[in-house]
Amino acid sequence: MILRLSCPGKLFQAFSISLVALVVGCAQPHVSTAPVGTMDVLGPVPAFEPNALPLDWVRVGNIAQGQLSVVTRDGVPAQKVINGKQSFIAVKPTQASLLATPYLSWAWNMAAHDKDVHPVRLAIGFLGGNPQSQSQAGSQDIDRAGLPPHDRAVVIVWGLSALQRGAISIPKTTVGRQAAAQYTPRGGSENTDSWWFETVDLSDIYRRAWPGDDAGKAKITFIGIAAAPARKPTAAYISGLRLSR
Repeated sequence: MILRLSCPGKLFQAFSISLVALVVGCAQPHVSTAPVGTMDVLGPVPAFEPNALPLDWVRVGNIAQGQLSVVTRDGVPAQKVINGKQSFIAVKPTQASLLATPYLSWAWNMAAHDKDVHPVRLAIGFLGGNPQSQSQAGSQDIDRAGLPPHDRAVVIVWGLSALQRGAISIPKTTVGRQAAAQYTPRGGSENTDSWWFETVDLSDIYRRAWPGDDAGKAKITFIGIAAAPARKPTAAYISGLRLSR
């Protein structure tokens, strides 16, 4: 096993997340950060299967048998995620202050893929910092996209090249659908099939992506895993997803 450490540093197409300001639906469980300022988001935990997701997880899209499972990869317990022909997202609702708990850490081991960014990525939703949003940062409802309410979102991807490390891009926004910002902490085929530990500062990513927002008012409303559709199924292994201050 190779474990390398890095320093901190329909759904949606091309994995842009639909950001809906109007909140509807029924209340869902949520998890706040512990008094010590940390929150374990992803275990692995037993029975992480499409028909037995933890009660506080929300999923959107069809997740087939075997696309989410608990395995051991090079001696590390991990969530194995495999993309399919249809996109899906599974998230843990949270109510964490962005500035109080800005650091997201995890380990990942990404199988080699054909081209472009890896189809499996992390997804984070925010609410309250966008001055043009009419959503309420304290709401626990589910929005019309089926996700916890959010007016901003970031997907953390494995880039095609290692030279993309640290890059932020925001795809074109269309009417009624604001694309998620895309952040690349690591990438490159030469780095696949090995474990890497990452820590990113979500508050820094947020400010860089939306400099006109008030990050001090933003809350992290969900953290999870998303998979974009592709003709070739490609695996990713994720372990120890944690939010901290």
